Formats: sequence, C-alpha cells, structure tokens
Amino acid sequence: MVATEKMVKNLTENFKKDGVQVLQANCSGFDNPAPIQGFEPDVVGWNPEKLLYHIGIVADSQTISSDLTKQKISTLSKLMMGKGPSEGERLPFIIGVTEDASNIADKKLEETDVVSQGNTVKIIV
Repeated sequence: MVATEKMVKNLTENFKKDGVQVLQANCSGFDNPAPIQGFEPDVVGWNPEKLLYHIGIVADSQTISSDLTKQKISTLSKLMMGKGPSEGERLPFIIGVTEDASNIADKKLEETDVVSQGNTVKIIV
C-alpha cells in the first residue's frame, strides 16, 4: 500500500470512529471523491446525526508545503451545507498529516487563516 493510501485509510478510520460514514475515499474499497470547486478531497463523509458532510485531505512533509495543498485547504475548508437542517453551516474539515508534517501543517493552517473558521481539525495519520 502506498504511503498516501495508508494515510487516507487512517483518515477513514478516524471518520468512522467519530460516527461519520465514509462515502468516498482515495483508497481501495471506496469510490474516489469527485472534485469540489475544482479540488478533489481525499475523503468525503456523512454524519447522520448532525446531517452534515465532512471533508478530509491528507498531506505528508513533502506535500504539505505545495501550492496545490494550500489551495485545497483554502477552498475545501470554506465549504458550507447548501440545504437541509444544517444549511449554512461550515462543513467539518479534517486534515490528516504525518508526524513529521505536523508543525508545518500548523503554520500552513495559520497562514491560510482557516483556524479562525472553527471547522478545521488537524490529526496525525
């Protein structure tokens, strides 16, 4: 299993542990997520309790600093529910990073100002 797929698999396990149903993921056993506003998340989940989608991406020490990852974070972290009881609520955005990318991820999240939105969580995968 390639490193990225392993990271995505770990992220799906985290979603499941939190009661979020994994709908799509960039790993075996799932359909690949469709692009959202031009960017493909690594995991898309659904919280049946809160009636809210969850979006997740993964990054390692090499990809966390890329322009593509920065654009993904900036775009996908701003998504909101378009309809239903959770309409207008920001989608939970989870970024799964490797241990060696954790500090860099903290800086990138601050630079893109997504922490202040209150919907972004960084986890180690």
